[in-house]
Order: sequence, then structure tokens, then C-alpha cells
Amino acid sequence: MNARSNETLYPWQLAAWQALTGDIGKLAHALLLTGQAGIGKDRFAAHLTHSLLCMNPQAGAEPCGHCQSCRLNAAGTHPDIHRIHPSEPGKAIVVDQVRALGEFLYLRPHIAARKVVLLSPAQTMNINAANSLLKLLEEPPADSHLILVSSQPTRLPVTIRSRCVHVALHVPRRDQALAWLRERPDAPAQAELLLELAGGAPLAALALAQDDFLARRAEWLDDIEALLGQGADPVGCAARWKSAGTARGLAWLQGWLSDLIKTAMDSAPAQLFNPDARARLQGLQKRLHLNRLIGFFDVVSESRNLLGGPLDEQLMLEDLLIQWTRLTKT
Repeated sequence: MNARSNETLYPWQLAAWQALTGDIGKLAHALLLTGQAGIGKDRFAAHLTHSLLCMNPQAGAEPCGHCQSCRLNAAGTHPDIHRIHPSEPGKAIVVDQVRALGEFLYLRPHIAARKVVLLSPAQTMNINAANSLLKLLEEPPADSHLILVSSQPTRLPVTIRSRCVHVALHVPRRDQALAWLRERPDAPAQAELLLELAGGAPLAALALAQDDFLARRAEWLDDIEALLGQGADPVGCAARWKSAGTARGLAWLQGWLSDLIKTAMDSAPAQLFNPDARARLQGLQKRLHLNRLIGFFDVVSESRNLLGGPLDEQLMLEDLLIQWTRLTKT
């Protein structure tokens, strides 16, 4: 790996890169890159795109960084790349965005030997967009590669998944992730705890630090406890959660519920999403009905899947927090 690639790929991605690009000339037309959020899948996909379009690839399928294709890629103006993302955070990828691929893909490449489409996060496609993409996957144009990126691949239709070669990217080793976090100029003060809260994903841990997540989590914990018999207002709590980010709040709530269920079934579970909150978990789970708790976990999971669709997040959060108040033992 040259110096340029070390700036582009994360250290924990090198083995996956070598495995995927051992014979890059035989790379499948459609790839689905999967893995936990916060491990750098989009960067891996961008580096792969760079390599596929380079006119003078180096050893290990590394882009040269100097050819016309590499210079255009670095400037973000390469005519043989088409990127598809939601138009706004929390929105879906819609059918018109996918339909535009037809005109792009069925024309000959302008500069490179092939064309590349990057679609991320793939699970945000609505059903019409997915159906439109399926037509392209069934008859992929020559000299083209479609790279889909997803942290929730099960939300994609089976017909889409079955037509892609799956590339699983994994969470790095704990020591490797901690070393990367601590070597950064903006290294978080509580790197170990943040990495555990992020499920081992270093980019997610860094984002938590930058978003002052520990302070937010303290507020959520106080709300969760206050809603159980202390007269807290679910509507007010929902407004605070929405202002902090519904997706992040629900992700934490799902992890917290998982911790409660584990604690109820095992007084000292080895793996927790909130490892520093064992005492609070043990005290709280004694007040809750386990079967209702498991059912509520499923409701929260389904609510997370609905994010990005046509729903009122405030009302959804209010409903969830009201349901939470009803889980106590009677």
C-alpha cells in the first residue's frame, strides 16, 4: 500500500481490500458492501471506485493518483461516476434518482474504461426505486459496476440482494480501533467507553464524541427512569429526543432495551451496550415485565425501520414513550 492509500483506506480495511481486489478484472458488475454503521463502508466504496476508474492502477489495485481519471475523481468531477444519496438526511432515495441511471449507464464511458455507480445508503430506497434498480441488475450494461452500500441490508428486497455479490466489512479489533481513536488530533477523552457504546465501530465512536453523546445519553436515562411512575411528561420527553435526533435516540433506546432484557435473564451479562450502567439496569429491570419488555423491543425495532418514510417523528416518539410507561409490573 502506498502513502496515498493509507490516507484513503482505514487501517482495518486493508485485509478486506486485498481479498476483494486480488483479481479486480473479474470484479462482479453489482456489489453490496455491508457492515455495521460507523466502520467506513462509504470510504471503502469510494476507494474502490477510484481504483476501477484509474488509467494506470498500481500494485494491489491502488489508483496511481496522477492520471486524468484520478485527477477528475479527486476534484469530484469525473464524468464516469454517478453517486446516488438521499436528497436530504432522513429522506428516501426515490425512483427518479434511479431512473436517471439508465441514460448514464447505457452511454459509453467518457474517459475511463468503465462506469461506476455508488448508491448509499441502499436501504433508504423506496419500493419504486428498488424496482427500478432491479431492472438494471437483471441486465447490467457492459463496462459498468454498481456498488451498493448498506448497514441494514435486510431492509433491501431479496430480489436486489440476490443479484449482488456480498462484501462483508467487519468491525476492527478493539485494540486497533482504540489506537486509531487515540492517535487522532481530536482524540476523545473517553475513547474506551465511547467505543463500547458504538458497538466497536470507531467512526461511530468519534461521531458520538463530537455530538456530546454522553451528555445526551444522561438525559435519556433520566427521562426513561422519570417516565416510570415519577410523573414525567412523555410529550416533553419526545420533543427533547426529537431535537437530539430521532434516529440516534431510537438506536440508543433499542440498545438500552437489549441491555434490560439481558440483565433480566442473566444478572451479569458479559456484553452490554451500556457497560457502565449495570447498577441502573439491575434496579430498573426488576420493575419491568419481561414479556412486555421483549414486545416493546420489537416495536422500537420496527419504528427504526420506518424512519425516513412519511411519518411524524414527534408523534412516533410520543407513542413509544407512552408505551414505555406501561411496561411496569402490576
